[in-house]
Amino acid sequence: MQIITTLTQKGQLTLPKKIREKVGLKPYSKVYLKVSADSVKITPTYDILDMAGKFTPKKKKSVLSAREELDKSYKRV
Repeated sequence: MQIITTLTQKGQLTLPKKIREKVGLKPYSKVYLKVSADSVKITPTYDILDMAGKFTPKKKKSVLSAREELDKSYKRV
């Protein structure tokens, strides 16, 4: 699928509905951007809270406290 869209004055880009639906993006979904010399690849990604309840933890720790620890160690580029 190929679609042309426009970058706004503020540098924002709207992903057309057909593309969002095809890859399962919903409002406030997180995406991973991989930039190369002449292109940008957008890949859906998930927050740790999206995985809540899917795994059995070795240590009993709430998802919220795990998220807080992740936020403390996360550094923006």
